[in-house]
Amino acid sequence: VVGCLTALATAAGNEQLWKPLNFSILEACEHRRSEVRKAGVSCLLSIVETIGEEYMVLLPECLPILSELLEDGDEEIAAMAKECVRQGEELLGESLEESLR
Repeated sequence: VVGCLTALATAAGNEQLWKPLNFSILEACEHRRSEVRKAGVSCLLSIVETIGEEYMVLLPECLPILSELLEDGDEEIAAMAKECVRQGEELLGESLEESLR
């Protein structure tokens, strides 16, 4: 699923087409089942790694969810969220710490 959604986002190539996909991924990140949250954050991380700076236009929508995921009870999910934040910071060249509060 992760590879498929990453390929879809890459093929879509613009913010207007990414928005509904991003919304669905963020919904998965909020799911009560940890397996679904893990798949959601894995998709988000893969898309950020693949598309890079262009995808940062959607970062404001992602930050509240990433903030929650950083405190997830599942350590693997929290670590993946932390990596997603790190990638965003690297792409933007600035800290996201204030935005995550």
